[in-house]
Amino acid sequence: MKKSLFLFAAMLLVSVCGFAQSNTPVRGDVNKDGTVDEQDILAILQIMQNSGGIGGAKTYYWYVGQTDPSTMTEISPTVSDTSSPGWRLIGNTLPTYSVSNKLWDGTNEITTGSSFAKQYILIPNESAACPRDGVGSDASETGIYNKLSNITIDNVVYKVYETVGNKKKHDLDIY
Repeated sequence: MKKSLFLFAAMLLVSVCGFAQSNTPVRGDVNKDGTVDEQDILAILQIMQNSGGIGGAKTYYWYVGQTDPSTMTEISPTVSDTSSPGWRLIGNTLPTYSVSNKLWDGTNEITTGSSFAKQYILIPNESAACPRDGVGSDASETGIYNKLSNITIDNVVYKVYETVGNKKKHDLDIY
């Protein structure tokens, strides 16, 4: 009798432990298959993608000003007027820019600083737009701007242009 009671208690204990293990989540087991492995990483990436964390809609901006882009870590300040330096909203899609659809019309001057200094323009790398000289040529090919290394801010890669000389106003078309 004692032996069967002991055996019954042991079986009960094993089944309770098995039940507890099946209901206790394993830390890091995102897909709940009982193990933590590369499948959990894939599950996390899928969750992020479906909620816009990666691969979701991007917000595009462009920048003109005298702040060195290598010091930038965020899109700030944003401006909406036609004369201040800073970041300007493009939107969640990038239009195709051309002479008849400009990102910026150079007839409006942007004062980039109170003194002469290097001026920078940042444009999303996914866009073919660039600063243009007076006849519509790429200003980095005609000696007005140098094209520097791209930078990434807020998951968007930006082309970086720096003036060859010092300026305090931006007055070139961008398309």
